[in-house]
Amino acid sequence: MMMKIKTFTSVSYKKCILCTFILFLSIVWYITSFVVNDELTIKFNESEKRFYVNSSKCQMVYVEPFNAEFTKVYTPKNFTRCSNQNDLVTGHFDSILKQYVLHVDEQVLHKLSQSESNDFIYKVSLSFYTAFMLSRLGNKTKFTHGYVVPLNVEGMLVECRSADEKRILQEDAFSFVQYQKPPPNSEIDRKASVIMYGIDTVSRTNLRRLMPMVFEFLKSPGWYEMMGYNKVADNSYPNIFPILTGYSPSSAENQICDTSQPGCLDEIPFIWKEMKKNGYLTAYAEDTLIINTFNYVKPGFLSRPTDYYFRPVLDALEKKTNKHYYPGCKMAYCLGRRLANSYIFDYCRQFMQRFVADRPIWGMFWSNHISHDDFSMLSAMQHKIVGDLLNFEKDGSFEHTIMIFFSDHGSRFGPLMRTKESFLEARQPIMFIYSPPWFREKYPQYVEALAQNQNRLSSNFDVYNTLKHIINIEGLVEDTKWAYDCPQCQSLFYPLPESRSCSEAAIPEAYCTCHNYEEVQEDHGTWRMAELVVDRINQYLQYNNLQNLCSSLTLRVINITEVRMLESDEYVGLGKGLRHYHTKFQVHQNLAEFFATVLYDRRTEELHINVELINRINIYRADAECVDDGTQKLFCICLSKLRNNESTPTIQ
Repeated sequence: MMMKIKTFTSVSYKKCILCTFILFLSIVWYITSFVVNDELTIKFNESEKRFYVNSSKCQMVYVEPFNAEFTKVYTPKNFTRCSNQNDLVTGHFDSILKQYVLHVDEQVLHKLSQSESNDFIYKVSLSFYTAFMLSRLGNKTKFTHGYVVPLNVEGMLVECRSADEKRILQEDAFSFVQYQKPPPNSEIDRKASVIMYGIDTVSRTNLRRLMPMVFEFLKSPGWYEMMGYNKVADNSYPNIFPILTGYSPSSAENQICDTSQPGCLDEIPFIWKEMKKNGYLTAYAEDTLIINTFNYVKPGFLSRPTDYYFRPVLDALEKKTNKHYYPGCKMAYCLGRRLANSYIFDYCRQFMQRFVADRPIWGMFWSNHISHDDFSMLSAMQHKIVGDLLNFEKDGSFEHTIMIFFSDHGSRFGPLMRTKESFLEARQPIMFIYSPPWFREKYPQYVEALAQNQNRLSSNFDVYNTLKHIINIEGLVEDTKWAYDCPQCQSLFYPLPESRSCSEAAIPEAYCTCHNYEEVQEDHGTWRMAELVVDRINQYLQYNNLQNLCSSLTLRVINITEVRMLESDEYVGLGKGLRHYHTKFQVHQNLAEFFATVLYDRRTEELHINVELINRINIYRADAECVDDGTQKLFCICLSKLRNNESTPTIQ
């Protein structure tokens, strides 16, 4: 038999599952959960409501995770392995050579080929790629056990075949964070490294529900949960963009350039540029190619944005490996033999292992596929995520690193949008910040402020300011530019105002979870208000010249209407009869469902609304294939996609 191995992306380390640690954590969580639940019950009985934030301008209500509405729509998911085979080829970083070395496990080889002759020819061929935007496979190279990976190789695809080349024994993929020497005197002024580990579509309530082991880990010393954290926009891009730039996308377009045009994203002042100027080594990685934050209906970067950039590796992974999908999900669950998310974790772990003890680093590692398509997938992934965190701890990375464990938003469509707490679910993503022991000792005042801010209203712009503060932690730069779109925002290392409003944190009313809304009964006024909102959507489509592509919408049913209670004198200046309302409704066209926050006068029918802040709350990907703009997709039912809808209205 003859063996070949053909390459293509990311060094695949033998996974350290840390079963003992996870079992211990499971037992701890199981035991302590009874105590925690008892405490919550006592507090809940003391008053009718509990709050994450409770001030004169913000009352952010706590949601009981396992309420009756949730249990009706929740079905647990089980973790599924991508492969039951042992690794035929593995790699490790040689600390003396400062290079990666590949190994062939002959025992695994014999096991995989046991039905064949024992007369083997051990040959491995590798294809390298080093291109920036897309993968470029290089010449095949044979190797034997102990092969030293060249420094210019970012990843490879390995393929092992029988001698007659008729049978593939195993394929695998590897990526490499190649070593760079630290600059001289990099440790003279110690700076904290920053790692941002993010998961798309995770609310703080869903973390408590579906990842209790992860939640328990995040209660460890040094971790602080921003329980008053509130998103500032609808979907991923406009929530991540402010964290990384201090701008909203619309302000960046007005002040810098149009991000829909090629080359603009390269001009945006992303935080990694500031990090780079201040001696940080930088990295950025995502695990999905198509809905990648800066490439979904965007042109992406024309130049490599960070020192280490995962997209070329990902391009090769998605094109050259076999994809497997979890039932009900449209994003790849497995790429080759490995979970799509595992490549991100391996890349992040390598980045920290290579550099975090020697020099300051910044990296963002973002996973889309875990829960974007199905909120309940979090339950299948909790052992994987807690294993990641335990591995970082085992490596000693937390000794050097400020880690931000976060999300962009909660569920925006699907079953949870039919619950009473859907408004809160979509708008309250997780935000946990870890400070290492040396940082806590050196800057106790900043850590004290971080602890105090846990129950105060905060937003994406505060996180951006915190990143800027870390760069200038000693205050040596006097002209630091803070978040452009929130002059009143500040670093989370300073105490936030106890009485802070959403407007002061640059959170639009459409996304603000501080205010008390109560349901009103449907009548002519509520129907008319929803009709006017639908009219505004149709005007928006016409204004953007989409009437020949997208259908006009007509109101079918109102699911719920809520009015904002007047907790303060905030409305005195409005005059007239204007009040804020929530309206959730469905249109006839493809039964599309929307949620809008409006300022409306029931008597005069005066209505104020920003159409682009209206949320589409059911899956719309197939409906809107005829338009490219991400915002316009929310409101477009392509004429070519119109269906006959004979079912009864969806009452929520």
